[in-house]
Parts: sequence; C-alpha cells; structure tokens
Amino acid sequence: MTILVLAFALGRPLPAINVFDDSGRLRSTGAWKGVPTILVPMYTRCPLACPMIVAGMKRGTADARARADSYRVVLFSFDPRDTPADLRAFRERYGVPLAWTVASAGAADIHRLMEAIDVPVADANGTLMHPNVVVALTPDLKPAKVLVGTSFDIDAALSIARGERDWVGQYGAYALAALILIATLAAIYAVAALRASP
Repeated sequence: MTILVLAFALGRPLPAINVFDDSGRLRSTGAWKGVPTILVPMYTRCPLACPMIVAGMKRGTADARARADSYRVVLFSFDPRDTPADLRAFRERYGVPLAWTVASAGAADIHRLMEAIDVPVADANGTLMHPNVVVALTPDLKPAKVLVGTSFDIDAALSIARGERDWVGQYGAYALAALILIATLAAIYAVAALRASP
C-alpha cells in the first residue's frame, strides 16, 4: 500500500523551503539543485529504523560506482522537535559522513516537504511511525525513484534521477497485479476442477 502511495510523488518538484543543518546554518532547498540528491527522511529519536536506514545508505554509497562528488545525500528530519544539536548528536552517534547534509526545518515546512514526496508520518505517543524509504531526486529536485527498505542500490537510483527509464518502477505494480489475478484465476479453476471430478 505504501509503495503505491509513494508513486504519486514522482515527478512533482520539491517545494522551496528553508532548512537548518547540524551546524545551525540556514539555507533553502533550492541550494540542493544541480546534482542528483538522495533524500533520506528520518528523525533523531528513532529507536531502530532510521539508524538501520543510515547504515544501509553508508553501505550503498560505499558500494556505488558513482563518484561521491556527483551527487549529494541529505538526511532530513521530519521531527519538528529536532534542533541543530540533536542533528549533530545523531551525526556523531551513527558516524554520518561529513560530506552528507543532516537537516530539518520548522513544522510547516517539514509538512510541505513530506507531503511533496508522499511519505506519511504518524505520531504514536512521541514515536514517529514512517516507511523505510529514501527518495532519489533529479538535479531540479523532482522525485524520480523511491527505494524501500534498508538496502539501497545507489547507482540504479542515480541513473533514474539522471533521466534513465525506470521500467520496474513504472510497470512493476501492473505486473504484480496481473500475476495475482492469474494466480487467483488458477486457484479458482483448480478448486472447480477438483469439485467436478468424481
């Protein structure tokens, strides 16, 4: 269900919002334009998923053939409670590379950005529930590919962000629906054949 919801964000540009990083520096998301960006929605108080996503990103970028200066990685906290000090502590705790940006924004701007990339977040008594995803953005900040899980093929995501066709992303849901329909019809036929046999 979440994968289908996320697909609606593809191609829709990110809003220009003001963000702050772990040093307290303010800038606009417009400053991210020019190279593909891997946007990692997360929050610093996350007990399990976000550290796993960061670890997966570190593995994915280490395995990538793409030059590190040909794209950027932005860890974006969707928790309005996070401060520059919280972002800095998260960076230190999980060994986030210095070349990566760790950022957040005010509540209204967080909401606008998360809505633009179609990543739902729900508050369960202070613990924020969210899908394990990262979003590859084109150089003009349009979502091009959503990667789900904690293991990421950075080269494939960057290829799509640079304009290559994503056949699996475009048609995978249709192929899955067709397979489910075929399996259902086959099961109905098998049950009917068993009932008809003497």
